[in-house]
Amino acid sequence: MFRTAQLTKRYGDVTAVDRVDLEVRDGEIFGLLGSNGAGKTTIMKIFTTLLRSDGGKAFVGGLDVTRDPLKVRAALGYVPENPSLYEKLTGAEFLGLLATLRGLSPDRRERMIGETARRFRLDRELELEMDAYSRGMRQKMALAAATFHEPRGLVLDEPTNGLDPRFTKILKEYLRGFAAKGGTVLLSTHITDIAEQVCDRVAVIHEGRLVALGTVPEVQEAAHAANLEDAFVALVGDA
Repeated sequence: MFRTAQLTKRYGDVTAVDRVDLEVRDGEIFGLLGSNGAGKTTIMKIFTTLLRSDGGKAFVGGLDVTRDPLKVRAALGYVPENPSLYEKLTGAEFLGLLATLRGLSPDRRERMIGETARRFRLDRELELEMDAYSRGMRQKMALAAATFHEPRGLVLDEPTNGLDPRFTKILKEYLRGFAAKGGTVLLSTHITDIAEQVCDRVAVIHEGRLVALGTVPEVQEAAHAANLEDAFVALVGDA
């Protein structure tokens, strides 16, 4: 579903992504692990067509993200680390607007919004204007907006930010079900417990480079560590 070949991105003299080769398979939950500034978000933004690379290639479902950006966007749901919402719309109005922009028929729009509301336990979120949302409510709405149109793939940047343990459990169950039906999830997280619990494979990114790739046990074994947290520290250092 997601693939890069020698992907490179620079910001001035800083190389944020350095010749990364990566493949995320259909039906897989794949985690990007790395410290702040490691390059995780940059890779995600290239996949979602929000940034252009300076070298190499990136593909989503076989589509070149540079040549077919509209088709790529149609295939994906995306939650950035700090979601932006239309503050003066209610949650219901926001989802209705997105459904219209996605070209959903009125019947399908109502059905999908209803299913999404039940899936993510949206209650007050649908009635309130979004400028009144707590951080957790904002995150729930961002996840709802990313998933209601039944995308083939999800790109989730720190998806558990602001979520309480109850809803984190709901989200993990949803992601497992999404992948079981053939959907593909690319997520970044700094919480190694989340990666251990939900990811089929992980990649550790450090200073723009891929330093480890495999299942959680494979990464632990490569780092001679007893758990993923220790493996991560061993691979990227204490800084």
